[in-house]
Amino acid sequence: MTVAPCLPALSLPTFLSNHFQIKILVWYTEASHWINMKSVLETLVDRGHQVTVLVPSASMFMNSSEPSRFQYEPFDVDVSVKDIEKAFDDLLHFSMYEMDFMNPIQIYMTFIDLTKNNMNISLKFLDGVVKSETIMKKLKEGNYDVLFADPIYPGYDLTAEILGIPLVLSLRFSLAHYWERMCGQLPAPPSFVPAAMSKLTDKMDFSERLFNVLFYALQDVVINQFMLKDIDKYYSEVKGKCPISIFEYSNFSKLP
Repeated sequence: MTVAPCLPALSLPTFLSNHFQIKILVWYTEASHWINMKSVLETLVDRGHQVTVLVPSASMFMNSSEPSRFQYEPFDVDVSVKDIEKAFDDLLHFSMYEMDFMNPIQIYMTFIDLTKNNMNISLKFLDGVVKSETIMKKLKEGNYDVLFADPIYPGYDLTAEILGIPLVLSLRFSLAHYWERMCGQLPAPPSFVPAAMSKLTDKMDFSERLFNVLFYALQDVVINQFMLKDIDKYYSEVKGKCPISIFEYSNFSKLP
């Protein structure tokens, strides 16, 4: 199997500097991730590159009908805007108002439920792209040079591999630095490095260090058992091979 080359976001200007005009396909995203990405896309357009953004039919922030300097490629999803808003609201409410008053078991069970719901929505979004013959035909005929993604939603790596184009990621951080540790080999001793979204700093007492270790372990178990298994199964079904792991696509450890 040929794996699509994956490049860090900082390599994007270097990758594009050697070409006069590049056709860039942008993976759909949401909320602050989309706001952050728009400024990057505006800069790419300023440099003369052609940018096409995949936009789902249900989105809180992405709107294919708004005036824009880049093109949109809309696709249908079996998800409503209310479903997306509720998923975001539930996660924010849990992390900001509930988690501090829960014991570790309650946090674990609640996070599992949130992860399952988010995974269900994410795979429905992915259905709208890779399982749509119309959309995939358009993407293949588009002859894109690179796929640019903020990895909030899965499937960007699978799509890049199907299209046979390089993949460039823009990642601010992942929960408990999961992707940075597992794919990027980021050194993050849990007793010293505060996990992203844990609300801890680099100055921790013993109880906070213990909580931080448990927080890392919790995220690893939940993501491996209730997210990656579903994604791996989905990827294998789409590719018709078995078994295919998301780490075969998102292997950041091979990056320059």
